[in-house]
Amino acid sequence: MKTARYHKKCFDQIEGITASNKELTAEVERLRHQLEAANHERTEQESQNQNLVVQLSNKEQERTSSHFFTTSA
Repeated sequence: MKTARYHKKCFDQIEGITASNKELTAEVERLRHQLEAANHERTEQESQNQNLVVQLSNKEQERTSSHFFTTSA
């Protein structure tokens, strides 16, 4: 009788651990997807920022060169 209760107790513990493991695995997957989405968004934002830097640089270069031509003429 004690052995049967011991086996039942062990089985219940294993079932609990398995359920917890499944919950943790699901949470890890959810967080992984969330991280991937955040990384994708960050990469897009960095690309947009880089494009803006190039555009600003080009405008500054145009402004400087047009100012040079108007003052030197």
